[in-house]
Amino acid sequence: MIPDTRPSTARRLQGALHGLVGVLLVVAAVRGMVLGTSPALVALASVALIGWYAVGAGLARGTASPRGPAPVRGRADPSRGLATAWMGVLVTSWALVVLLVSPEFSWLAFPFILIGVLVLPPSVAHPLAAAMTAVVVVAQLRGAGPESLRAGMVLGPMLGALVAIGTGAAYLRVLRESEDRRRLVEQLVAAQDDLVAVHDELAATQREAGVAAERTRIARDIHDTLAQGLSSIVLLSRAAAADPASREALLGQIEATAVDNLDEARRVVAALTPSALEQAPLPAAIGRLLERLGAQSGIRTVLHVDGDVCTIPTTVEVALLRVAQSALANVRLHSGASRVVVTISYADTSVSLDVVDDGRGFTESRLMSAPLGGTGFGLRAMRSRLTELGGRLDVESAPGDGTAIAATVPLATPHPQELR
Repeated sequence: MIPDTRPSTARRLQGALHGLVGVLLVVAAVRGMVLGTSPALVALASVALIGWYAVGAGLARGTASPRGPAPVRGRADPSRGLATAWMGVLVTSWALVVLLVSPEFSWLAFPFILIGVLVLPPSVAHPLAAAMTAVVVVAQLRGAGPESLRAGMVLGPMLGALVAIGTGAAYLRVLRESEDRRRLVEQLVAAQDDLVAVHDELAATQREAGVAAERTRIARDIHDTLAQGLSSIVLLSRAAAADPASREALLGQIEATAVDNLDEARRVVAALTPSALEQAPLPAAIGRLLERLGAQSGIRTVLHVDGDVCTIPTTVEVALLRVAQSALANVRLHSGASRVVVTISYADTSVSLDVVDDGRGFTESRLMSAPLGGTGFGLRAMRSRLTELGGRLDVESAPGDGTAIAATVPLATPHPQELR
C-alpha cells in the first residue's frame, strides 16, 4: 500500500514506483511466456499481482505520511496494521508466483522491497527484505544447472535489496526533515502571530497610559486655572456682599476674573498654550498675576528677574506659569500673608522660580494630611508637572515663618517646535 504523501516530491516517487512495477511486471510476464511457462498461468499471476497492488494504491490515497500519523499511546494504529496486512499478502503472492510459476517475476523484488521500507516499520521491513532476497536466490539457483552457478546469483539480489533499503531509508529521512521544516515554519508563523498580538497589547497599553497622562494634565490645568479663578470669584463676591461701598470695584474684579477663566477654559479644551504666555514672556505673565493678586487681596507683591531673559521651551514656560498660578492661589487662600516675593532666575543650564511669602506657614504633617481638593493637591500637581520635565520642587515652611517654594527646570537643547 504505497502512501499518498501529498507533496509533489512524494507524488513523483509514487508515480515512479507505479511505473517501475508496471514495467517490470510486463517484462517478467513476457520473459516467462517466452521461456516456456504456460501463458495462461503467467497472465493469471500477472493480473492477480497487479490487481492486489492496485488495491493497495487505492487504499493509500488517504494516508498522510509514509508510515501514517503517530498512533495514540496505548492504541493500535489502524493504517499501519492495514499496510502490514496488504504488504504481507502482496509479498506472499509474489513469492508463490516466483517459486511456482516463473522465476522471471523476481524482477519485482526491488520495487516491493522499496515499498516495504516506505510503509512498514524497520523491524518488519528489513526481515521482509531478507526473506524476499532469499526467495529470489532460491528461484535463481533452482533454475540453474551446476555448470551455470555463479556468485552473482547470490550477490546480485543481496546488493539490489541493500540498494532498495538504502533508497527507501534516504527518502524517509528527507521526508521527515521536510515535515520538521513545515512544522518549524508553522511554529514561526504562530510565534509571529503571538508577537503581533503582544505588540497590539503594548500599543493599547501605551494608548491607555497616554489617556491617563492627559487626564492628569487636564486635572492639573483645571486646578491651576479654573478652580483657582472660581475660588477668587467666590471670595470677591463675599467681600462685595459684606462691603457695599466697594461693591462696584469688586464687581469689576469679579468680571475680569471670570473673563480670564473663560479664556483659560477655552485654552484647556483646545490644549493650546496659556493665553498669558501668548501675550507676553514668562516674567510679564507672572507680573500680571501679581498685579491681580495685589488688587484682589491687598497683599504686597514683588517680582525679581535675575539673569538675562531668554527664550525657553514652551513646555517649561507653561510648567513654571502653572506653578506660579497655583502657588499664588495658595498664598491668597491659605497663607494669611501680607507680602509675597516672586523671583525668576535664568541660568545657562536651568531656569528657576521662587515664591516666598510671610504668611502663617504650615508643617509637613499638615501638608501630607491635606485633602485632594485643598493645598495638598496643588503642591503634588506642581511636583508632578516639574518631574515630567526633569525638574524639582522644594518647599520650605514652618508655622509662623511663612512659606518658600522653589521650582527648578533644567534647560536641554529645545526642539525647534518647542520654541515660540
